[in-house]
Amino acid sequence: MRGAVLYGPRDLRFEERAAPTIIAPTDAIVRISVTCVCGSDLWPYRGLQASSDPTPMGHEYCGIVEEIGSGVRTVRAGQFVIGSFFASDNTCPHCH
Repeated sequence: MRGAVLYGPRDLRFEERAAPTIIAPTDAIVRISVTCVCGSDLWPYRGLQASSDPTPMGHEYCGIVEEIGSGVRTVRAGQFVIGSFFASDNTCPHCH
């Protein structure tokens, strides 16, 4: 899979990344349909905020659930999901 990785200020690279795997029972794997640049992505890109290098970018996304862990109860494979910019707890007003 391809991903955008920030290596330092103004050093954004698109590269092959390892395919994700289920590690914890509460994990889900989502095939990303679209992602966007968040304002918080711009600070480290511009060098105005420190980041640990390299840093995968793109934490706002929409996609299709491909696989779920044994403890996942609120989504299923094949479902369209939206990942919020901050946290996805599936209980707050933003998630609904």
